[in-house]
Amino acid sequence: MKSKRSLVISNAGPLVHLAKINRLHLLKDLYGEVVIPREVKIEAFDLGMEKGFSDAIQIDDAIDEGWIEVEDMKLTQEFTKMAQIAGLKMAEASVVCYAYKNEGTALIDEDSARTFARTLGIPIRGTLGIVLESLERGILSRVEALKALERSSEIMYLSAELYRIMRNEMEKLN
Repeated sequence: MKSKRSLVISNAGPLVHLAKINRLHLLKDLYGEVVIPREVKIEAFDLGMEKGFSDAIQIDDAIDEGWIEVEDMKLTQEFTKMAQIAGLKMAEASVVCYAYKNEGTALIDEDSARTFARTLGIPIRGTLGIVLESLERGILSRVEALKALERSSEIMYLSAELYRIMRNEMEKLN
């Protein structure tokens, strides 16, 4: 496992979204290794395979390759109660708790989980932030990043404002 400073913990959303646009490899390119709670594996892989989703195969391959590491995480009753009040699912609560305890970055797309993580001072990044960081670091070209933004808008909800902001940020770079 990576050091606490560079530890990255992902929820299902970024894994599934990046796999659906064939950019799951960006996580490996950016972070080297990503930790996911067992609940996230169940959500992103097990249920995905049951439904026949091809993105689940990409996630399974990454687990088999070892750069996505599945961890069993124990939540305290207090943390579970706070997460439930905030409207989080168990997988989201596990991601936030693990990131909090290990001073890691949480990869989360869902608004309620992002808000909860921010209140705890946890650095967060979502699918679009991962694409933008990949552009900033030269992993993706501007054309590739813009295409990833376009493909993302086809598989996940993006407000017109968020789409415009991301497009403007990407066009400024590179």
